[in-house]
Amino acid sequence: MKKGFSLIEVLILSFIALSILILIIGVVSNSREFGRTMGCVNNMKNIAQAIENYQVDWNETPAVLSSLIPMYIQNQNILHCPSDREKGDSYSKYYIGRYFASDDSKKVFLMCPRHFGGKRTVVAYLSYSVDIGKSKKVLWSGMPAEFGKTYDGGKLNFEDGTEVNITGKVGLLGSFTNQDGKIYSIIYSPEGENTNYNIEHKGDSQFEVITPAVIAGVEGTKFNVITQWDVTNIIATTQITVQEGIVSARERNQGREEKVGAGEEITVETKTYKDAKKDGVPRKPPKQQPHIIKKGRNNSN
Repeated sequence: MKKGFSLIEVLILSFIALSILILIIGVVSNSREFGRTMGCVNNMKNIAQAIENYQVDWNETPAVLSSLIPMYIQNQNILHCPSDREKGDSYSKYYIGRYFASDDSKKVFLMCPRHFGGKRTVVAYLSYSVDIGKSKKVLWSGMPAEFGKTYDGGKLNFEDGTEVNITGKVGLLGSFTNQDGKIYSIIYSPEGENTNYNIEHKGDSQFEVITPAVIAGVEGTKFNVITQWDVTNIIATTQITVQEGIVSARERNQGREEKVGAGEEITVETKTYKDAKKDGVPRKPPKQQPHIIKKGRNNSN
């Protein structure tokens, strides 16, 4: 009568046991990550509700998320993403202080790219809806770029084929699939920095450039964005020149929008803040400060 197991049988049983263990660990890990992601979704819903209440009271969008504490957000843990390994505020570095226009309901005002090993991004839109998008890879000078970071010079390459040649610093806020399944990418000119971006946007996707004075949005075009800071007078100026296609420029102070076509340029000037946040996403300008918009033909064309 045969006793025990042969070496082959032992190896087969060990392989089966190991496979089951790996499967269980994967299920538990994914379940935990899903729980953390849903916690982030709930946080963003609370932040969106707080911003909506703030707007009702002040007829204004908060320049920073800390303005919501403690009147609109009593529990500061709402500002911490469960997937964030660092303590404190997880969201301010991904917050866009926008003029809330009704026709901009599909525009992003908050995001968190920390989920499922960076493969998913939780996104909040001006419609107050929150979605989970697939994160898209971005290269900086041929190397993988990280969302929420700033880079000095070089070139950004996006999955849709968009290229951004950079003079000065650029902030990469995020790149992900939006509610329509399109790629949505956002870069910014950090506060206090003089920057020059030559952008060739490609593909059926959304792309935005955030500066202190304006947010430029496009869906397929070639254009240039220059931002200048006047430190003495605390004035930020953005000049947009379009070579191909159309750029939608939303002035950040009072929400005025201009369409800039091929061969045209626009200059937007606004008062800003005395303290420039190092590498920070430019804040929405103070509401009471005046702004200037000038539009004309680009003489170089």
